[in-house]
Amino acid sequence: MNDKLANWRWVVGSLLLTSSLATGLWGLSTSDVLADRGESEREHASDRNSGRDGDDGGGSRAQGAARNASYQQECGSCHLPYPARFLAAANWQSMMGGLNDHFGENAELDEATRSALQQYLVANSADQGNYQGRRYLDQSGQGSLRITEQRFFLRKHDEIPRRMVADNPKVGSFSQCDACHQNAAQGDFDEDGVKIPGFGRWDD
Repeated sequence: MNDKLANWRWVVGSLLLTSSLATGLWGLSTSDVLADRGESEREHASDRNSGRDGDDGGGSRAQGAARNASYQQECGSCHLPYPARFLAAANWQSMMGGLNDHFGENAELDEATRSALQQYLVANSADQGNYQGRRYLDQSGQGSLRITEQRFFLRKHDEIPRRMVADNPKVGSFSQCDACHQNAAQGDFDEDGVKIPGFGRWDD
């Protein structure tokens, strides 16, 4: 009788231990996804309640567009005017100081315009801007001048096959954010708004 009871206790204990381990592993595997979603929700909530320049969307979009008309016009005429929060202040200063060789192109501006744009970008950069901009910083606090080489960007896009973006003639590069992010022009890069040309909605 005692042997049977001991065996049952061993079986029940083993089942409980296995269940606990499986639950723990599942929790670890989903923690990054849940953390990203939580960050995104906090980010959008902060945008809606923020009175800062509206490069990030939210309730201040209309006001931000008016205040940043020069940024939209000068930078947005060639590519998506990327949110200032995607780079650190030092990165923006370096980039705006070398517009004569802007990733292989001459993007020089008159000094007054260049200075005003640099001031805006620095004031709203990852280490100077509102809410949780520091999460966009590379470990060095600066990283590459290319947004597509930033640690946060690589982490967000690590599961997307190259053939769907860089090798996709309808996209061409991971830097063409607005080709897939339907609301990128409003500073909204939520994955729920991703639709990859030729492939459809992306859902990881």
